[in-house]
Amino acid sequence: MNATPEAPPYGRILRLEELLEAACVHEDDVERVLFLATHQCCEISFAVALRHLEDVRAALDAGDGFLAARRAAPLPHVFRTLVGQFDALATLTPAAFDVIRTALGEASGFQSAQFREIEYLCGLRDTRFLNTAGFSPTERQRLRARLEERSVQEAYHDYTAGGPDREAADAVRRTLLDFDEAMAMWRARHAVLAERFLGGSTGTAGSDGASYLWTAARRRVLPEVWAELA
Repeated sequence: MNATPEAPPYGRILRLEELLEAACVHEDDVERVLFLATHQCCEISFAVALRHLEDVRAALDAGDGFLAARRAAPLPHVFRTLVGQFDALATLTPAAFDVIRTALGEASGFQSAQFREIEYLCGLRDTRFLNTAGFSPTERQRLRARLEERSVQEAYHDYTAGGPDREAADAVRRTLLDFDEAMAMWRARHAVLAERFLGGSTGTAGSDGASYLWTAARRRVLPEVWAELA
């Protein structure tokens, strides 16, 4: 009788040695560790969000509203968790933030290609972001591919136009609105944090800092879903 293969241990499943090495958690400046790790957590969460949004789109295209709602359900919680991470960054002193920001040079969260992918995949497709300085050729290629893909918003429009089950359609709409609302709250928290440390000065990578973030917080990545409430 063949023995059941032993499952790999926790650390190996999570590839913790590689992960912690990439997370720069052993740097001397513990406040810089907090800053970098927070942004790395954001990028991991963005990757998770992209996977879920792709599944939401696939479920809508298959006419399965309940599955689409189930795949979208974690997304608001993911972004609310990221709000809490900004709360942790708010514990930095202005002096510590200034040291970290100066060391960043032109690097900026504005250069998050994955976040732009989320916007493009949802259907908010501002092509000006393709010209963002700091994107690698691979990142620009991914963004262009997202522009050519069918968006979640397009899939939702076709799904609702097809006369779906009312309960399923309501479930999809509620979860997508919750997700969009959570994104707006995350952006607003980011704006408050930037205002706390930058005031009215420019942000990293030459952005307008808090002013830009407040404008971004008013955008909706799924405006057609909101329009149904009018």
